[in-house]
Amino acid sequence: MKTFGRTTILAPYEEKELLELTKKKDLKDLDTIITNILNESLPIHDQNRTETLYLKGYLYGDQDIKNKEKYTREEINNKTTENWVWAFTDFKKAYLLGKPIQYVQIADVQSDEISLLNQYVRYAHKKALDMDIYGDALVCGRGFRYVNKNRNFEDGKAPFEIINCNPEDTEVVYSSKLGNEQLFAYIVTNMVDYGKPATDDTGKDVEPKDYIEVQVYLRNLVLTYSDKTGTLIRVGEPKPLLYNEHIINEYYLNKKRISMIEIGKDLFDDINYLESLDKDDMEQFVNAILVFTNATVTEEDLDDIKSLGAVCINSTEQKKASVDLLQGRLNATDTQTYYNRLLTSLHQILGVPMFSEYGKTSYGDTGQAKLTGQGYTDAGIRSEGDTTMFGVCDSKSLEVILKICKEVAKSKIKNLNISDIDSKFQREMSENLLVKTQGLMNLYSCDIPRSVANSIVNLFSDPNQVTLEQEKLFGKQQSQQNKGNSQSTEKQVSTENKIDKQDNDLTRATQSDLQGK
Repeated sequence: MKTFGRTTILAPYEEKELLELTKKKDLKDLDTIITNILNESLPIHDQNRTETLYLKGYLYGDQDIKNKEKYTREEINNKTTENWVWAFTDFKKAYLLGKPIQYVQIADVQSDEISLLNQYVRYAHKKALDMDIYGDALVCGRGFRYVNKNRNFEDGKAPFEIINCNPEDTEVVYSSKLGNEQLFAYIVTNMVDYGKPATDDTGKDVEPKDYIEVQVYLRNLVLTYSDKTGTLIRVGEPKPLLYNEHIINEYYLNKKRISMIEIGKDLFDDINYLESLDKDDMEQFVNAILVFTNATVTEEDLDDIKSLGAVCINSTEQKKASVDLLQGRLNATDTQTYYNRLLTSLHQILGVPMFSEYGKTSYGDTGQAKLTGQGYTDAGIRSEGDTTMFGVCDSKSLEVILKICKEVAKSKIKNLNISDIDSKFQREMSENLLVKTQGLMNLYSCDIPRSVANSIVNLFSDPNQVTLEQEKLFGKQQSQQNKGNSQSTEKQVSTENKIDKQDNDLTRATQSDLQGK
């Protein structure tokens, strides 16, 4: 199956058109617009769903090699999955989000409120949920997150709840006009009507009818639509949302919503195919075909050969008889070279470091040579793109979180705004520790402001907090160059005073000597 990213659903409306209808309580026109959009978009959703389920299955080992066909000796047809998709996905999740996202202050804001925010997201298990939704984006091209008020909030818990939606059941509809603002999100649920037992004209029982329910989440309302009657209509009354924010948001790593699997799929399939052929080759070598020359055997004779492992044939001078094994092997060196080439290409294309070259440890596998030679530097650079895109998507959920916290009196978060906060992805920062600390000392000696120097070296997850702690311990930053000049001047004056004192002592000693004589 060939896939090239998920299709984004666009509609020719602006969000203010929908909001104005909700304010006027004109639900009839609102229902007409939403049902029209749903009728147009549900076939696109079905296609996205099919592709998403296929990609999820691919991650868990249900890959195209399972459909491998063999046209000679069909009885030997191995289908081996070497699941590099799982390995690459697992590495990227751990590399970028193995440590939780840390919310830090950008300016001089209430640091105690930021500490509370980090405590709340920790309680809500956001670290694990971030890894899961990042995995959805890597595998399916996108993920979806639901954020709403925690109805069971009490001291020690988070005032909000975070849930990752199933990417195969969820869609976000955007405006097709400039800016592509979000109009609404919806979740499709497959239902079965288990009402009164139905029978057909012949009296046979009819299977329960399948239908769908669609929950639509606008900025300020939740509406439910169903096609149980054959036509998509709204059921039940609208439910209000208090926060005037989209509580379901989409996470993605590129505009096309194409996944890591789709980018490297041909190479993943080639590796599986090569491994399967290699296994076929070994099995065919072990089960080689017997070739009889100038000899005739019956099926009973062949059974005896299989059980006894030996054969007796008649041969004459005029008609030589022989039995040979028909054997042929793939060139192991050539297939290994091709395998290495495929695997190296995958690592380079997807930005995953190779832990050793073709399974061999080289003499350069130490220190900085390992970091650069095996792709860790490239992996760090490539992950910056994912960091940026994930951070943009996460900020939309953070807006909802902050609004909920301000709404709940006991949360103690009242003044914190989205513009005061930066998201720090805490990747491993201790590599090249000596180089980083030496660089930091050099920056300080050149009178680079501490806040700037601390952020340059990538040594701290929260450079602003470190700068504040430095000011508490050491006071405001002083010029190192002026301090050095001052120390030099003091040293020079001290030396001159010492010389003057020595001269005065020598003069007094000479005068005393002369008087004594």
